[in-house]
Amino acid sequence: MKKLVRLPEAELSVMRAVWRLEAPVPTGAIRSRLERERPWNLSALQTLLSRLAERGYLSVGKEGRQNVYTPLVSEGEYLAFENAPFLEGRGLPGLVTALYDSRSIGREDLEELRAFLDEAMGKEGGT
Repeated sequence: MKKLVRLPEAELSVMRAVWRLEAPVPTGAIRSRLERERPWNLSALQTLLSRLAERGYLSVGKEGRQNVYTPLVSEGEYLAFENAPFLEGRGLPGLVTALYDSRSIGREDLEELRAFLDEAMGKEGGT
């Protein structure tokens, strides 16, 4: 796997759109998804898609006359990469505390996390 690099916000927005659509994804579908938040210039989008392909985040194919894109890096892989330095410094409890203190997550999110942990620990104990 290609070494991951931290993506600028515009490229990360494009990747989020690709991750939420079914691959292979045509340029028009990516643009439509992104335009829910703000208008996108087609040539700027094509430049970002080319850059993401060069960095190894997307593969490019053709369907008829249009380019289609398939993610080569999953959202989970990218999030793990991006959060690794923070986790190394503060650990998972530090991450959860920081998110809770900043009100990025709430009580409902913590309950989901607890359910996930309970399930994961149950699976681990059952093997």
